[in-house]
Amino acid sequence: MWWYCCKAWRLRVKLAVVPSRGKSKVCVLALAILVVLLAVSYGPGAEARSKSPARKAPVVRKKVPKAPAPAAPRNESISSICIEAETGLVIAETDADRKRPPASMVKMIMMLLVAEGIHTGKWSLDTPIQISSRAQDMGGTQVFLKQGETFPLGQLVAAIAVHSANDASMAIAEGLWGSEAAYKEAANARAAELGMANTVFRSVHGLPPDKGELPDETTARDMARLGQYCVLDPLILEWTSRKELQFRPDSAIEYNTNKLLWPLDGSEQAGGIRCDGIKTGYTRGAGYCLTASAVKDGIRLVAVVMGADGLHDRFSLTRKLLEESFAKVTRKQVIKKGDPIGSPVRVANCETPRLQLVAGDDFTVVVTKDNVEKLVVAPQLPEWIQPPVEAGMPIGEATVLLGEKALARIPAVASQSLAEAGWRWKLIQSIAPSTEPNIQ
Repeated sequence: MWWYCCKAWRLRVKLAVVPSRGKSKVCVLALAILVVLLAVSYGPGAEARSKSPARKAPVVRKKVPKAPAPAAPRNESISSICIEAETGLVIAETDADRKRPPASMVKMIMMLLVAEGIHTGKWSLDTPIQISSRAQDMGGTQVFLKQGETFPLGQLVAAIAVHSANDASMAIAEGLWGSEAAYKEAANARAAELGMANTVFRSVHGLPPDKGELPDETTARDMARLGQYCVLDPLILEWTSRKELQFRPDSAIEYNTNKLLWPLDGSEQAGGIRCDGIKTGYTRGAGYCLTASAVKDGIRLVAVVMGADGLHDRFSLTRKLLEESFAKVTRKQVIKKGDPIGSPVRVANCETPRLQLVAGDDFTVVVTKDNVEKLVVAPQLPEWIQPPVEAGMPIGEATVLLGEKALARIPAVASQSLAEAGWRWKLIQSIAPSTEPNIQ
């Protein structure tokens, strides 16, 4: 306001020196300017303008990045199964019948065939295997065999079990069966005998097929069945539990591809679980695969994971599957040798009118904890027996049932020896028979 008053005063001074003839016009102009200035000072919005802050620098708005789209869930398409090795009891499974390539897990059937041939005397661990040009030219994981070299069978099997060597697989197939085709025929025939109904082995190594050819095909359930037969053979477990291999004296030490052989917590037995096999596998089409064998508290399980997304995923998923499965099962002794079986049976023509039969063997089974109460012993015994009877003589049997499934048949044997009664006892019985019914 002070500024406006000063402006008006300066204008008045100027008017004082203007000639009289122009004063009237100038006065009118000055008065108009004064009115405008006063209107601006006291008109609407004047207070807001007088109180408005100093001009601020423009605000720079930072561009906030959009949240990234959630990552696709990992390992959603895996197939898995865990079974008890002795009975084949299925403890857990996920999409276990989906057909998929097993990658290098096909080498399990080779180890089984080699072990069975050793046990039957077809060949030995010292059998020499000469390396062909085809074996030398195999790709993927290898121990770099050279055409014309000769190695004992045991050394080549170790290369398969520890290092998953594809060239060693081809060398064994050609060396023991004569050709790759003959080996594949033997492998598929054995798989059929094992009940692997959804499996076709089309290679000796598990590598991706050439253009126009079909890959190896199996399921997690079939691989668990194969693993079940492998772990029943101590020789195969000796191969698959080996942690390292130096194939040649001057070559680097190769470590087993199955990292579950080393407990994750660094202890000798992580969580009481000891893994001793069996085989890993990987191709882009198969994903990361593992068939594992593990023991805890005398119970052996076989777990299979196929199609995992990452190298470490197959190990973490398999370990989790094993841990959860071990927590679900228990070992139950259903029958102990010498336990009574059923009610005593009648004995004809004997001073001992009845005989208690007992179990001839022990029977222990691994079951899930929620099935323990479903175990039943069903005796199948004769109504009567005729002496003489020797102690331990099989007379009947007892069937162990889990629901309606028969798990085992245990012989029911005589608990003591019995002889036929003499003529004196028979004479007394004819005169004054006992109250105990006796068959004549």
